[in-house]
Amino acid sequence: MAMEKWYVRNTEGKVFGPIDLETLKAWVKEGRVEPLAGVSSDLQNWILAPLKPELEMNWVVENNPGQFYGPTHRTVVEDLVKTGSLSRDARFYGDDRGAAEERIHAMETAMAAKDAEVSRRDVALAEAQRQRSKLELSLTAAQKAVTQRDDRVAELVASVAQRDGQIDTLTRSLKMREGELIRAGEDLARKAAEYQQLEQEIANRDAEIENLKAQLATRDEVHERSWKTEVVEPEVIADEMPPPVARQAFGFGMTTSQGRPTSLADLERRAQEELARMGAANAQKFFRFKR
Repeated sequence: MAMEKWYVRNTEGKVFGPIDLETLKAWVKEGRVEPLAGVSSDLQNWILAPLKPELEMNWVVENNPGQFYGPTHRTVVEDLVKTGSLSRDARFYGDDRGAAEERIHAMETAMAAKDAEVSRRDVALAEAQRQRSKLELSLTAAQKAVTQRDDRVAELVASVAQRDGQIDTLTRSLKMREGELIRAGEDLARKAAEYQQLEQEIANRDAEIENLKAQLATRDEVHERSWKTEVVEPEVIADEMPPPVARQAFGFGMTTSQGRPTSLADLERRAQEELARMGAANAQKFFRFKR
């Protein structure tokens, strides 16, 4: 036959066991089983420990008026007396089944209220745990969001750093372009000065050309002078000797084709022939040109 096992549940809801009946009696004598503790052999049906006759929990102590402790075992009461834990006015009640049952009923009512309180606490604890779970989920979601924001911030920081690098590159390029523009401006100013100098040279050349044109026009005017003839009477005798210059220029004094010396008439005739060759065909006498 299997030995019967017992369990003890204290007022806080904690369960101890399994133990056999003798061990349970020993616990009662040691004061380890509270007056409102429950006992059960199957963890399903519970009764107050004082209601189990085998445990002999039939003593009640009134330590002060209206302050009771029990029912408990006589050994526990004796230990309270020996240790001086009770007042001098303490009263002891034993084997008073009517009073004991009344107190047991009161204790059962208190135990039921205690169980209800424990149940309420369990419900509140379950609700608190549920709220805690929700808070933990919210916290996890918030941590995830913070991590995502941190990643986004890191990406933005990297993007800003990249933009800063691009701006630095563009700034250096802009400075190079500004240097090139400055040099180009200097070259342009130099070219402008050279251009002005060239324009001045061109103006000087144009003035020289105009001067040359004027000189050419003057020369053309000189070359385009019209010849006018004027018939004059000979002022010399045919046999008169011409001046030395005329004699040298026209060969005066030389022998003609008829074998006679050249005369002034011969000189005049040769001059007319030369003039006719030059385009003055109407000249018949010695003449001079005019403008």
